[in-house]
Amino acid sequence: MTTSDTGSSTSAPSATTSEEPQTQLRRGVISPAKAFFFALSGLAIPSVVSGEGGKMALISGWSSWLAMLVGSLMALLIAVIIVRFTRRHLATGSLMSYVQRETGPRAGALTGAALLVGYVAALVLTTAIALVFLFSFLKGIGVDADSAGWLTLAGLLLLTFAQILTWRGIRLSVNAAVVLGWSSLPFVLVIMVAAISRHGIELGPQLSLDGFTAGAFAQAVILAFGIYSGFEGFSALAMETRDPRRTIPKLLVTVVVVLGVVSVGGVTLTIPIMMENSEDLIAGSSPLAILAETGGVTFLGSVLDLLMFVTLLSVILVYLNEAGRIAATAAEEGLLPRALARVDGKQRTPARAMLFLVVLAAAIFIAFLFIAQKPIFTIFLSAAVMVSYSWFTAYILIALAGLRDAVRSRSLLFGAVALLSAAATTGTAVYSLIDQYSGSTMTALPWITLGAIAALWCASLLNTARQRRLALD
Repeated sequence: MTTSDTGSSTSAPSATTSEEPQTQLRRGVISPAKAFFFALSGLAIPSVVSGEGGKMALISGWSSWLAMLVGSLMALLIAVIIVRFTRRHLATGSLMSYVQRETGPRAGALTGAALLVGYVAALVLTTAIALVFLFSFLKGIGVDADSAGWLTLAGLLLLTFAQILTWRGIRLSVNAAVVLGWSSLPFVLVIMVAAISRHGIELGPQLSLDGFTAGAFAQAVILAFGIYSGFEGFSALAMETRDPRRTIPKLLVTVVVVLGVVSVGGVTLTIPIMMENSEDLIAGSSPLAILAETGGVTFLGSVLDLLMFVTLLSVILVYLNEAGRIAATAAEEGLLPRALARVDGKQRTPARAMLFLVVLAAAIFIAFLFIAQKPIFTIFLSAAVMVSYSWFTAYILIALAGLRDAVRSRSLLFGAVALLSAAATTGTAVYSLIDQYSGSTMTALPWITLGAIAALWCASLLNTARQRRLALD
């Protein structure tokens, strides 16, 4: 994929503007409304509102709502920084392109490495949680088939189906993601209302932060922040979105605010129920099934498990579309093999890059099942840790790029936002690494994630240096 294919460039443009790049991708085929619902589909609103309490209950208990609120505020600060750059640049590399153009190719390559590791982990995470819902549904109808072999087969089929849909073109992907992503929300709300009505809302332990520990809270903030991982990813579809210089910045802030309200509210309302059923969560029951049982609407729980599986397919479609364009841009920049930069001439999609990501995600998912021998819900938590630390790295870099821009432009207010964002993301990540054993899921995964990012970054720098030597020869 050439520079005209992706809209990326190895040279930094002026600090005020950059020319709209040419591209082989389909231009202007996504309306602002579809872009909004597509972006939210990738953040799995039905799953977040009903399921985040289940994840957070196992990490931070009664202080989960506060961790979610802090994570949401951190995401909002990051959104403000990204908005500044999306108004200046159109690029298919998302954060990688913004950091590269504002800071330089080395920082851009590091951001790209973090994004690539993050997107592969996100595909693993979404596959795992989708299978939690699928096999919870099967368990509810009396089919016990959650062995590693069946999980592997189901995961491979799910990823293959997503690959085929995304290859068929951006219009089909967007339409499918929007329809699938929102179909379950009305039923989810019915189950939540029934469960909360019967169980009640316990604010006392939450407001008093019962069982609070700083280390576990820091880890919970990272996992809470993790639900925003990739919220800006739809900016990689800027070439295919109508009026992107106006649409993308508005949607960035709107998406963060909507997700913040949904996530904090959902955790606050459901955490008491999840705290009482933590053993069932670990055993493989989905948070939604637990809510349905609590609300006395178990028959809806089984149906909704299946619908949530379908909803999470939409998340995979969103991730794969975004990640494919970022990976293709990264290939053009030397971060990945250049062959992955090619755009399919007929469908006009980065099919090779998307297939590469699917193969990596499938391999890691299988490794978790057969080598690490982790239960499916633990795979979800493990992948969530990897996603969070990957995007933390990328968001720290974009915050530093914002701080550099603020100094250059002498913008005091924007500088304060960038400084606060850089301090919050860096401080939380460092503290959680220092005190990682206070939580239940961290272990070596943060270091493995950071090591993978560093290895990919070093490989890209060596490859870039090699290409320069060949060009000189």
